[in-house]
Amino acid sequence: MRRSLGLLTASGLMSVLLTACATVAPTPVPEPVPPPTPAPVVRPEPIAAPAVPVPRPATPLRPATTSASPSAAPLPPADIVPLQFNQTAFESLPNWAETDVGAARRALVRSCAISQARAKDQLLSTVATYSGRVGDWAGVCALAQDPSLEDRSFWESQFQVWRVSTEATEIGRLTGYYEPIMAASRVKTPVFSEPIQSRPSDLFEIDLGQFDATLRNRAIVARMDRGKVVPYWSRAQINENTAPVLAWGEPAEVLSLQVQGSGRLQFDDGTQVRAAFAAHNGHRFGSNAQELIRRGALPVNGASMDAIKTWFKTASPKEAREVLNANPRTVFFQLEPIKDPSAGPKGGQQAALEANGSLAVDTSYHAYGVPIFLAADAPRVAISTDVSLRRLVVAQDTGGAIRGPIRGDLYWGTGPEAGLRAGRINHDVRFWVLLPKGISPTSANSGR
Repeated sequence: MRRSLGLLTASGLMSVLLTACATVAPTPVPEPVPPPTPAPVVRPEPIAAPAVPVPRPATPLRPATTSASPSAAPLPPADIVPLQFNQTAFESLPNWAETDVGAARRALVRSCAISQARAKDQLLSTVATYSGRVGDWAGVCALAQDPSLEDRSFWESQFQVWRVSTEATEIGRLTGYYEPIMAASRVKTPVFSEPIQSRPSDLFEIDLGQFDATLRNRAIVARMDRGKVVPYWSRAQINENTAPVLAWGEPAEVLSLQVQGSGRLQFDDGTQVRAAFAAHNGHRFGSNAQELIRRGALPVNGASMDAIKTWFKTASPKEAREVLNANPRTVFFQLEPIKDPSAGPKGGQQAALEANGSLAVDTSYHAYGVPIFLAADAPRVAISTDVSLRRLVVAQDTGGAIRGPIRGDLYWGTGPEAGLRAGRINHDVRFWVLLPKGISPTSANSGR
């Protein structure tokens, strides 16, 4: 969702808007001239640039493959710090006995349905090699669907706990995100004036790991200009004809939709569709909240999402456009039917996210499908009602701002209440990974 979400990658309400999100792409230099205005198209097919692979919008970039044997783990990216693992017991996990572990089991079942379709000798992740091979998870994936095995007994009998740290620290950061529900229109109106756009036909991504193994999980977003690969247009340079319009929303609501990476559009006839992450333009995230603070429109300690939305309702179109353009990054979507209203959007692994059971992580460190117990304390947001959090979750998503070995973004679910909870999460956090018994992350990680 956020990578995509990549599930695309950004998190919570106030906490995300106040923090400039990182992205896997380097900061592009915008063209000094406005883009051309091609004729509108309804559903463009990606145009392949010469000698440049164009991935399907819904498919995350895959690491480069090599001719090495299945037992050979490739070199990690150059900027990845080694993880350290210490074996421990379930009893040592903070409040383990009182923690709800059912949501994580449901999430694991969905992850297993995807991972177990792969060859058994493949690494679960070619970067996060500590997680073992696909076949190492076959047993726990089968038992996860056994209704006769109680949730806590399933985890305790099948998994071993490993505390995660680096040489420098065992403390990281936890934020939250959710799936908003926003009013939308199929036509432009004075109220619904901001376009929700689909992936442009001239946008493509280059997986840098295909050229240099140390750049795995790094990509650039680009277009072709007179035979040269150049950065894609910034938000200010993109217009209604550059990328086909799917629907229209209020400016602040569309901004929130782009931050979260996915959402549900509610039309006036009562129908709902999901706006799912399709791509982004590769520019770094710029904080609209910081821009409003800089202009003196909002106080430093009052730039909440509610305050930002209120400002947009009274701002002139010129002012609103200037504040929107302060964030050069924009997100493109694709519309999907909502077959199961209780199911969340798909994350970077392409599994439907589970409220309070799915976590967005940095996939340079952690593999999709790995269960993680997190203990979060010391909230960095004064309004947080969740002084401490204890969750068992599964890594199923990623995001542009989710960078680091102990960095997580907790998915809270769909709707306004989930949004309130997600927006209050900005905590210090510790990680423990749960691996099937028999996997030793210390030996698998020794070459990193």
